Amino acid sequence: SPAPSAYSAAAPARMPTRGDSRGTLLRRTTTGLPIFEPPGEADDLEELDLPKLLLVGSAFYTGLNCCTYPLAVIKTRMQASAVSMGSLEAAGELWRISGIRGFYAGIGPVLLGALPARAGYITALEGTKAFWQARAEAAGVTGPTAAAASNGAAGFGAVLASQTIYTPCDVVTQRVMVASGSGGAAAADASAAHVVRDIWSTSGWSGFYRGFGVTLIAYLPGGSVWWAAYGGARSAASGQQLMPDLAELALAATWASLWTVAVTSPLDVLKTRVQLAPSRVAPPVLTIGRELLRSEGFAGLYRGFLPRWSQASIFSGSVISLYEHLKRICKK
Repeated sequence: SPAPSAYSAAAPARMPTRGDSRGTLLRRTTTGLPIFEPPGEADDLEELDLPKLLLVGSAFYTGLNCCTYPLAVIKTRMQASAVSMGSLEAAGELWRISGIRGFYAGIGPVLLGALPARAGYITALEGTKAFWQARAEAAGVTGPTAAAASNGAAGFGAVLASQTIYTPCDVVTQRVMVASGSGGAAAADASAAHVVRDIWSTSGWSGFYRGFGVTLIAYLPGGSVWWAAYGGARSAASGQQLMPDLAELALAATWASLWTVAVTSPLDVLKTRVQLAPSRVAPPVLTIGRELLRSEGFAGLYRGFLPRWSQASIFSGSVISLYEHLKRICKK
C-alpha cells in the first residue's frame, strides 16, 4: 500500500548536475521521497506562496495516489492469495469479480490517512532535528558525523510518527482490498466501516496496529537503499549528456526504486500476511516467514514484486521530476 514514508530518507543529499558546479539539492517530501530543486530556488522560500504550494502539492500527491492505487491493490492481493499468481492473473481475476471498482477498493482510508501521516512525518522530522543536533554536539560529536546522527535520529522519529498515524488505515485498507474481490459473503462485508467494526470487536486497538513492528523494520532502511542507488545512478550519468536532466532524474529514481523494493519486499510480504491474518492474535512474523519459505521458497517472499516496483517507480519518478514545476507555478 502507498504508505507515506515508504522511502524515508534520513538526510538530504547533493548531487552534481550538468552546468552547475554547486550541485542540485535533493530534499525529502513528506512521504520520504526526494524532491528535485534547482539551485537558487531552495533558499528563496520568501518568494514562494507556501499555502498555495501545500495545496497544489497535496492535490498532486493525492492524484498520484489515485493513479497508482490499482497497482497497490494487485500487489496486496498477490501477497495475500492462498496460491501464487502473476500480476496479470491477479488483475484479471479482480476484473472478473469486481470490475473497475475492485481496483479502487479501500482507497477511502488511504486518502483519509495520508495527509495527517505526511504532516506527522514532516513535523517530527523538522521538530526534532535541532534537538538531536544539540545532543550530538553535547556528546562531543561535531561536523558531518553530528549531522548524520541528528538526521538519522530525526528520520527514525518521523517514520515512527507517520506510521503511528497511518498503520490503522493500512490495516483497514488491505482487508477491504482482499475482501472486495473475493465474491460472496466476503464481498458483502468489504466496506471500510464493516472492517473497522470487525477489527474492533475481535482485537480492540491492537488489531489496528498489526504488523507495526515489521513495518518500521521495512521502511527505515528503505531510505538508505534508495539514496545509495539513486546517488550511484546520478553519478554514473552525470556529464554524459545522454538525456535531459528531468528524464535522467526519473530514470535514476526508477533504478533506485528497483533496489529498494528488492531489499524490502520480503518484509512487505510478511507485513501484509500479519495484517490480514484471520486469527484474533497476530501470528509471529518468523512463523509466517518459515511457512512461506517451506511452501514456495524465496519466491514466496517476493510476491507482488512487479506491481510494487511499478508503483514505486511511477511515484518517485513523478515526484522528483515534477516538483520543480510545482514550485515555479507557486511563486508569489
